Amino acid sequence: MSEPIATGAAGDHVPTGAATLRAMLLEQPDRPALLDEAGRVRSRGELVARVDRLAGTLAEEGLAGEPVGVWYANSIAAFEAYLAVEWVGATRLVMDPATAPAEAEAMLDAAQARFALADRAHAALLRRPAIVHDDDSAPDGRPREPDSAVPPERPLHLYPRGVRTGELHAVPISYGNWAQTIALNCRLYRSGAYGAGWREHDETLLTLQQLPHGTALIGSFPFLWMGRPQVLVERFDPARVPELIERFAVTATGMTSGMLAALTRSLEDTGAPAAGRLRRLVYGGAPLSLEQMRRAHAALGPVLVQVYGRLEGGWPLAILGQRDHAAILDGEPGLAGSCGRPVGAPVELRLRPVAGGQEGVGELCTRSAMVVREYADPDGWCALGDLASLDADGCLHLRGRLDDMINTGYHVYPQQIEEALTAIPGVAAARVRGEPDERRGEAIVAYVVPAAARAGERLGGEALRARLRETLAPYKIPHRIELVATLPDRAPASG
Repeated sequence: MSEPIATGAAGDHVPTGAATLRAMLLEQPDRPALLDEAGRVRSRGELVARVDRLAGTLAEEGLAGEPVGVWYANSIAAFEAYLAVEWVGATRLVMDPATAPAEAEAMLDAAQARFALADRAHAALLRRPAIVHDDDSAPDGRPREPDSAVPPERPLHLYPRGVRTGELHAVPISYGNWAQTIALNCRLYRSGAYGAGWREHDETLLTLQQLPHGTALIGSFPFLWMGRPQVLVERFDPARVPELIERFAVTATGMTSGMLAALTRSLEDTGAPAAGRLRRLVYGGAPLSLEQMRRAHAALGPVLVQVYGRLEGGWPLAILGQRDHAAILDGEPGLAGSCGRPVGAPVELRLRPVAGGQEGVGELCTRSAMVVREYADPDGWCALGDLASLDADGCLHLRGRLDDMINTGYHVYPQQIEEALTAIPGVAAARVRGEPDERRGEAIVAYVVPAAARAGERLGGEALRARLRETLAPYKIPHRIELVATLPDRAPASG
């Protein structure tokens, strides 16, 4: 188990390992920990008992310390699966629930994961052995408490970027990285950085984004550590969000910028009232335009908090808080379009000069215990690939990318999509890049050079998209595919 990595006020629980979390949950075993929209409630004591038994099952299969695929739609059982993997000191390869089965198998093969832990629907899609764990099935392993001797440098959370030429490209967040990130986010909630008026005993989270993504780091697991309940929603449906907020007295939620835009449109279309008791809505992935911000503020009230971060460097690194949003809407020029202000100690940020770059613009680098070791230089600095500048008020502004990553609210790497396209019969060459998009910040656009057509062969954008859905997760499917005679230049991503 890693050493304590943060200190808090008396009575605060500071993440130091699964054994500490387990003991905290058992202090008040009857309090609710997890709920779902179907009305299931898992108390803290019930959660511990089920995770102990599921961890026992994993250990009996020889998976302690091993890579384990975790494939779920949001559910209480998904949360239990995440914790059980941690209990046995293993490494969880987390997969989006909409991942195509072929891509899931490729990820599991590349990670050398002998087993997957999955709900019944996803287990049925796999060719390899799967341990099925659902909300209504009771795990039957011999109870096992958390391993208290897990090296902090061991990978806990493998976040896959994709598989290329049989090699898994993933961010290996270690046990130590994970603990530091959860601790920082707990502090940001309690300090008011994620919205003033934090009430320790009157906060409920609505988990709308799928657990494999950033919501786990900035919402779901911090709330568990703070002893606050949360409601897990299987799929994001913007039309249902106001009712869920009202029914469960939700005070906090998180989502991507694209999800926020969809929620705003839904509220405008239905005329639904602003979101009840909601006090903080944390969003990230891409900045909002001024018009989007005005509309979201009008629909939801003064609840918006934008976060900027990178899985390899830490979540978050900078925050545009609720007061900052109000200042932007009041006409503050310096804040508009920024990522807000750096979170400060213990996170360090600096700009590294780029050859031929603009004055005052450099590659953003960070150093902290959240930085994934594989992405750091010998001095612990992680270069993020984002070009950025700091203004006189200390606000961070992104100025582009050094690589070609596409930021749609999810981070997408075009090479994987290009390989999938060129594997389709009838495609001679492909170029994928990010292009400006009002709703998403950037949209994925593919340019395809068809091979010489054979008799009766037809190649079109929708047909190509359908083939890509067989191998790629939905968020990687191009928003537009254009057939061209020659490929355009690869435009750099914009942030």
